Amino acid sequence: MLSLNALLNILGVLVVIAIAALVFYISVRDRNTDASAPAAKRRKTDAGVEATLRAVSRYAASHGFKMIRPAHFGVGERKTDLDAVVVTFGGLIGIRCFGYNGEIFANPGESEWLWVTGESREKIPDPVALCAADARALRDVLMQDAKLRSVPVECLPVFTDKAVQISAPRSLSLFRRNQLISTLEQQKYLEDRGLDVDRVCALLGAARRD
Repeated sequence: MLSLNALLNILGVLVVIAIAALVFYISVRDRNTDASAPAAKRRKTDAGVEATLRAVSRYAASHGFKMIRPAHFGVGERKTDLDAVVVTFGGLIGIRCFGYNGEIFANPGESEWLWVTGESREKIPDPVALCAADARALRDVLMQDAKLRSVPVECLPVFTDKAVQISAPRSLSLFRRNQLISTLEQQKYLEDRGLDVDRVCALLGAARRD
Protein backbone atom coordinates (compact mmCIF):
# COMPACT_ATOMS: atom_id res chain seq x y z
CA MET A 1 0.00 0.00 0.00
CA LEU A 2 1.26 3.48 -0.89
CA SER A 3 2.21 5.73 1.93
CA LEU A 4 0.40 9.00 2.58
CA ASN A 5 3.38 10.98 1.26
CA ALA A 6 3.40 8.98 -1.98
CA LEU A 7 -0.30 9.57 -2.46
CA LEU A 8 0.16 13.28 -1.87
CA ASN A 9 3.01 13.37 -4.35
CA ILE A 10 0.91 11.64 -7.02
CA LEU A 11 -2.01 13.98 -6.31
CA GLY A 12 0.30 16.96 -6.63
CA VAL A 13 1.56 15.75 -10.01
CA LEU A 14 -2.01 15.25 -11.24
CA VAL A 15 -2.98 18.77 -10.14
CA VAL A 16 0.02 20.23 -11.96
CA ILE A 17 -0.89 18.29 -15.13
CA ALA A 18 -4.52 19.45 -14.90
CA ILE A 19 -3.48 23.08 -14.48
CA ALA A 20 -1.06 22.86 -17.41
CA ALA A 21 -3.79 21.33 -19.60
CA LEU A 22 -6.22 24.10 -18.62
CA VAL A 23 -3.67 26.81 -19.42
CA PHE A 24 -2.95 25.21 -22.80
CA TYR A 25 -6.67 25.00 -23.64
CA ILE A 26 -7.25 28.65 -22.75
CA SER A 27 -4.28 29.82 -24.82
CA VAL A 28 -5.44 27.84 -27.88
CA ARG A 29 -8.99 29.12 -27.52
CA ASP A 30 -7.81 32.71 -27.25
CA ARG A 31 -5.61 32.34 -30.33
CA ASN A 32 -8.55 30.99 -32.33
CA THR A 33 -10.77 33.81 -31.11
CA ASP A 34 -8.19 36.42 -32.05
CA ALA A 35 -7.78 34.90 -35.49
CA SER A 36 -11.51 35.07 -36.20
CA ALA A 37 -12.03 38.53 -34.69
CA PRO A 38 -11.11 40.55 -37.78
CA ALA A 39 -13.67 38.70 -39.90
CA ALA A 40 -16.33 39.22 -37.25
CA LYS A 41 -15.54 42.89 -36.73
CA ARG A 42 -14.81 44.00 -40.27
CA ARG A 43 -17.33 43.45 -43.01
CA LYS A 44 -17.79 45.36 -46.26
CA THR A 45 -20.77 43.38 -47.53
CA ASP A 46 -23.77 41.86 -45.80
CA ALA A 47 -27.01 40.04 -46.53
CA GLY A 48 -28.71 43.42 -46.60
CA VAL A 49 -27.32 44.10 -50.07
CA GLU A 50 -29.37 41.33 -51.67
CA ALA A 51 -32.40 42.21 -49.55
CA THR A 52 -32.13 45.82 -50.70
CA LEU A 53 -31.91 44.84 -54.37
CA ARG A 54 -34.90 42.52 -54.03
CA ALA A 55 -36.90 45.39 -52.55
CA VAL A 56 -35.83 47.68 -55.40
CA SER A 57 -36.85 44.99 -57.91
CA ARG A 58 -40.33 44.79 -56.36
CA TYR A 59 -40.57 48.58 -56.40
CA ALA A 60 -39.67 48.73 -60.09
CA ALA A 61 -42.12 45.99 -61.04
CA SER A 62 -44.97 47.60 -59.09
CA HIS A 63 -44.62 50.83 -61.08
CA GLY A 64 -43.90 49.31 -64.47
CA PHE A 65 -40.27 50.44 -64.42
CA LYS A 66 -37.30 48.43 -65.65
CA MET A 67 -34.49 47.37 -63.33
CA ILE A 68 -31.07 46.36 -64.65
CA ARG A 69 -28.50 44.59 -62.48
CA PRO A 70 -25.61 44.55 -62.24
CA ALA A 71 -25.32 48.01 -63.73
CA HIS A 72 -21.87 48.38 -65.24
CA PHE A 73 -22.05 50.73 -68.21
CA GLY A 74 -19.57 53.03 -69.85
CA VAL A 75 -18.37 54.99 -72.83
CA GLY A 76 -14.66 55.63 -73.19
CA GLU A 77 -12.67 55.43 -69.97
CA ARG A 78 -15.47 56.12 -67.51
CA LYS A 79 -17.87 53.41 -66.36
CA THR A 80 -20.40 52.86 -63.60
CA ASP A 81 -20.00 50.41 -60.73
CA LEU A 82 -23.62 50.34 -59.61
CA ASP A 83 -25.54 47.41 -58.15
CA ALA A 84 -28.65 48.34 -60.09
CA VAL A 85 -30.24 50.98 -62.30
CA VAL A 86 -33.98 51.63 -62.36
CA VAL A 87 -35.27 53.15 -65.58
CA THR A 88 -38.46 55.04 -64.74
CA PHE A 89 -40.80 57.07 -66.95
CA GLY A 90 -38.99 60.17 -65.74
CA GLY A 91 -35.31 59.28 -65.52
CA LEU A 92 -32.61 56.92 -64.25
CA ILE A 93 -32.03 55.97 -60.62
CA GLY A 94 -28.72 54.31 -59.84
CA ILE A 95 -28.39 52.21 -56.68
CA ARG A 96 -24.96 51.64 -55.14
CA CYS A 97 -24.94 49.51 -51.98
CA PHE A 98 -22.41 49.79 -49.16
CA GLY A 99 -22.43 46.87 -46.71
CA TYR A 100 -19.99 48.37 -44.20
CA ASN A 101 -20.60 47.59 -40.56
CA GLY A 102 -19.21 49.43 -37.52
CA GLU A 103 -19.01 53.23 -37.66
CA ILE A 104 -18.61 55.55 -40.63
CA PHE A 105 -17.33 59.10 -40.19
CA ALA A 106 -17.85 61.44 -43.13
CA ASN A 107 -15.21 63.96 -44.08
CA PRO A 108 -17.05 66.41 -46.37
CA GLY A 109 -14.76 67.87 -48.97
CA GLU A 110 -12.22 65.07 -48.62
CA SER A 111 -11.85 62.08 -50.91
CA GLU A 112 -11.85 59.54 -48.06
CA TRP A 113 -14.03 58.82 -45.05
CA LEU A 114 -13.13 56.94 -41.87
CA TRP A 115 -14.41 53.42 -41.20
CA VAL A 116 -14.03 52.19 -37.62
CA THR A 117 -14.65 48.61 -36.47
CA GLY A 118 -13.50 47.64 -32.99
CA GLU A 119 -9.85 48.59 -32.73
CA SER A 120 -9.39 48.94 -36.48
CA ARG A 121 -9.51 52.21 -38.43
CA GLU A 122 -9.45 52.38 -42.22
CA LYS A 123 -9.95 55.04 -44.86
CA ILE A 124 -12.63 54.33 -47.47
CA PRO A 125 -13.59 56.24 -50.65
CA ASP A 126 -16.29 58.88 -50.23
CA PRO A 127 -19.57 57.06 -51.13
CA VAL A 128 -21.22 60.30 -52.28
CA ALA A 129 -18.33 61.03 -54.63
CA LEU A 130 -18.46 57.47 -56.00
CA CYS A 131 -22.16 57.87 -56.80
CA ALA A 132 -21.50 61.25 -58.41
CA ALA A 133 -18.93 59.57 -60.66
CA ASP A 134 -21.47 56.86 -61.52
CA ALA A 135 -23.99 59.55 -62.48
CA ARG A 136 -21.47 61.23 -64.78
CA ALA A 137 -20.70 57.91 -66.46
CA LEU A 138 -24.43 57.26 -67.00
CA ARG A 139 -24.84 60.69 -68.54
CA ASP A 140 -21.95 59.92 -70.88
CA VAL A 141 -23.90 56.90 -72.11
CA LEU A 142 -27.11 58.89 -72.55
CA MET A 143 -25.23 61.51 -74.55
CA GLN A 144 -24.81 58.91 -77.29
CA ASP A 145 -28.49 59.39 -78.19
CA ALA A 146 -29.56 62.94 -78.98
CA LYS A 147 -33.10 62.26 -77.74
CA LEU A 148 -31.88 61.07 -74.32
CA ARG A 149 -29.30 63.71 -73.48
CA SER A 150 -31.57 65.60 -71.11
CA VAL A 151 -32.82 62.57 -69.16
CA PRO A 152 -32.44 63.15 -65.38
CA VAL A 153 -29.95 60.88 -63.62
CA GLU A 154 -29.48 60.35 -59.89
CA CYS A 155 -27.33 57.75 -58.12
CA LEU A 156 -28.03 56.93 -54.48
CA PRO A 157 -25.54 55.61 -51.90
CA VAL A 158 -27.35 53.03 -49.75
CA PHE A 159 -25.94 51.61 -46.49
CA THR A 160 -27.42 48.15 -46.05
CA ASP A 161 -26.16 47.05 -42.62
CA LYS A 162 -28.93 47.72 -40.09
CA ALA A 163 -26.56 48.47 -37.23
CA VAL A 164 -24.00 50.65 -39.00
CA GLN A 165 -23.56 54.06 -37.38
CA ILE A 166 -23.03 56.99 -39.72
CA SER A 167 -21.74 60.37 -38.60
CA ALA A 168 -22.31 62.77 -41.49
CA PRO A 169 -23.84 66.19 -42.13
CA ARG A 170 -27.57 66.08 -42.89
CA SER A 171 -26.88 67.91 -46.12
CA LEU A 172 -25.32 64.74 -47.57
CA SER A 173 -27.69 62.44 -49.45
CA LEU A 174 -27.09 59.14 -47.69
CA PHE A 175 -29.70 56.42 -47.47
CA ARG A 176 -30.26 53.44 -45.22
CA ARG A 177 -31.75 50.20 -46.41
CA ASN A 178 -34.97 50.68 -44.43
CA GLN A 179 -35.66 54.15 -45.83
CA LEU A 180 -34.76 53.61 -49.49
CA ILE A 181 -38.13 52.44 -50.82
CA SER A 182 -40.06 55.17 -49.01
CA THR A 183 -37.67 57.66 -50.58
CA LEU A 184 -38.23 56.19 -54.04
CA GLU A 185 -41.99 56.52 -53.56
CA GLN A 186 -41.63 60.29 -53.51
CA GLN A 187 -43.22 62.16 -56.40
CA LYS A 188 -39.88 63.25 -57.88
CA TYR A 189 -39.04 59.61 -58.65
CA LEU A 190 -42.52 58.68 -59.86
CA GLU A 191 -43.05 61.63 -62.21
CA ASP A 192 -44.01 60.55 -65.73
CA ARG A 193 -42.07 62.56 -68.32
CA GLY A 194 -42.92 60.21 -71.13
CA LEU A 195 -39.44 58.67 -71.21
CA ASP A 196 -39.07 55.84 -73.71
CA VAL A 197 -37.95 53.13 -71.25
CA ASP A 198 -37.20 50.55 -73.94
CA ARG A 199 -35.03 53.03 -75.85
CA VAL A 200 -33.01 53.79 -72.71
CA CYS A 201 -32.60 50.09 -71.90
CA ALA A 202 -31.40 49.37 -75.42
CA LEU A 203 -28.80 52.14 -75.17
CA LEU A 204 -27.62 50.90 -71.78
CA GLY A 205 -27.46 47.34 -73.09
CA ALA A 206 -25.13 48.46 -75.89
CA ALA A 207 -22.88 50.13 -73.31
CA ARG A 208 -22.58 47.22 -70.87
CA ARG A 209 -19.17 46.62 -69.32
CA ASP A 210 -19.78 43.37 -67.41
